[in-house]
Amino acid sequence: MVNSQGQSKRAERRERELALRRADLIAAASKAFAERGFSGVQVSEIAEAAGLSLASVYSMFGGKEDLYQEVITHMAETIQEGVRKRVDAIPSAHERLLCVVDSLFACFEENRGLLRLFAQGTQGLPWKIRQAMGEVSIQILHGFTEWVISIAEQAKREGQLQGLDPESVALAVTGAVSSKAAHWIDTKPDRPLAQASPGVRALFERLFDEASAS
Repeated sequence: MVNSQGQSKRAERRERELALRRADLIAAASKAFAERGFSGVQVSEIAEAAGLSLASVYSMFGGKEDLYQEVITHMAETIQEGVRKRVDAIPSAHERLLCVVDSLFACFEENRGLLRLFAQGTQGLPWKIRQAMGEVSIQILHGFTEWVISIAEQAKREGQLQGLDPESVALAVTGAVSSKAAHWIDTKPDRPLAQASPGVRALFERLFDEASAS
């Protein structure tokens, strides 16, 4: 007779194994979608690349659309975590806002293939972007936006954004970077996004300096 402790350990081991298989599947799907686009990839190819059976893939996801949604969610989580890791270590809220610009471009570069696929699929239209992201990714985006707003509010309390609305500043920062990155990838596909960052950063540096001086 198996005791409850043994059952618990086996359950934990199964959960770990499932998490590893899921991670391998997401990684394989992300690479495939980034390289060949949504329509150019078969679920069977993703399963083979991940070292899984087709039945295993369908036991975790209902189909290619669900898998693509998970890839987009994973990208959103990765970008958010990457930006926050870079920004949170900076003490000055003013500098943190500027670091959001640089960090977003850097994280977009790290996910360039998927970002290009996502931008092309939505054509930059807000309703299409919302539809393509799914509710989980939208929640991640809302959380990220609220975090940037909190940085802008802190910068204003520190006297850096006099006469400016923190929410408008935060939305302008994230919107400017996202729009510039999507346009850059579409029009300059062979040039790194790091080259796009200085121009956007300079724009906000000047805005913040003028607000601080007023």
